[in-house]
Amino acid sequence: MSGADPRAIVESLNDWARRTDWVDWVELGGSLGRGAGDEFSDVDAGIGVREADRSARSDDERPVSEARIAEARSAVESFAPVAASLTQPLDGRATHLVCVYEDGRQLSLVVFDADVRTGLPPQARATVDKSGRLRRPLDRSRWDADDATVREWTFLAWLAIGDAARHRHRGRTWRAMQSLTEARDHLWRLWAHRLGLVYPGFGAVTVENADAELPPDIEDTHPPDLGPEAFHRALTAIARLLEPYTAGDLRALAETARSRLALLAD
Repeated sequence: MSGADPRAIVESLNDWARRTDWVDWVELGGSLGRGAGDEFSDVDAGIGVREADRSARSDDERPVSEARIAEARSAVESFAPVAASLTQPLDGRATHLVCVYEDGRQLSLVVFDADVRTGLPPQARATVDKSGRLRRPLDRSRWDADDATVREWTFLAWLAIGDAARHRHRGRTWRAMQSLTEARDHLWRLWAHRLGLVYPGFGAVTVENADAELPPDIEDTHPPDLGPEAFHRALTAIARLLEPYTAGDLRALAETARSRLALLAD
């Protein structure tokens, strides 16, 4: 690794966007967008594409044409020598270009139709804004978790606890570890929501980026080994931290998960 500055990639992206007539805006997110980046930061960015012929395409087509995506991919691969790159469609609404450069820097670029943005998301910075679409901040509430989402995260956490217990009881250790991790990931989302942090869906990433208080005794949710007793202690710790979010019909779900936990206590 050369220790090359990821901000140079940002400048290359901005320069290319300014001289490319079909790129309307560039938004910079992640640690660099928050002003907290360093030499190890990835570049998390998005661009808005203006398509001259978009009215001729059907609603079933992606908002950005394959030709524009190919041009964007060629551009980002020209910013520095490339180790490898990846193109990922995102739910038919956008395309994710991931480029890893030989010196270790990484660019994660989401290609949108320009009209997707009607303002600037929280913790992001507009680095190019030709039409002024990013001039006003977007209300952070659209990324907050509503009651249904909180219930979903809680439901899935308890479900994963039960799954982890039964998998470990049957000797499927790595399936058990995967389920335990899923349960803890949902717990992190609930905790971020409880703290009122923006983007609670990113869980532990959101909490650590905010330098926020950690869930009490969160270290106890990580098993020190792969034995059933260690899994029992870790899953019990997750269950304890889930209690404040568990209400109504979820109490019965919690009891069902705990009955499976008992399989590891024998």
